Amino acid sequence: MHTTTTTPAHVRAYTPADRDACLASFRSNVPAFFSAQDEDWFTSALDEPDGPNFVVVVDGQVVGFGGYEVSSTYNHAVLVFGHIHAEWHGKRLGSLLLQHRIDHLRAHGQPTKYLIIDTTIQVTPFYIKHGFDIVAHWRAGFRDGVDKIDLRLVLF
Repeated sequence: MHTTTTTPAHVRAYTPADRDACLASFRSNVPAFFSAQDEDWFTSALDEPDGPNFVVVVDGQVVGFGGYEVSSTYNHAVLVFGHIHAEWHGKRLGSLLLQHRIDHLRAHGQPTKYLIIDTTIQVTPFYIKHGFDIVAHWRAGFRDGVDKIDLRLVLF
């Protein structure tokens, strides 16, 4: 387990050279936070992104991934696959990544009123802590039978 760092964590744009580290981060969160069935969807987010993607870097090592997509139809953007490698949980890196995505969207994205995400009940408190509100709770809303929680952050 990693307990200290010598340089501050930072977030930068994802590049194809980060792919293996991002896959390792994703896999470290299966099955606790993602289903193994989600890996194909995740690789398509890496290989054919519909919006900007970012990585969290600590001491030169990629330890997290997340992006967002702005809807061309609706007045919202959607968070895409935010995760931190399991060995790095509890170090506020997820908060760093989320705040970077929010800041980037506000500065560079098409103006949009809402930022949304669907997630599990287990992850919901993280987003509530960051100002998101629950807008729907779908019993067995994911195909694997897990409840699906829709959350929304009002950007303006």
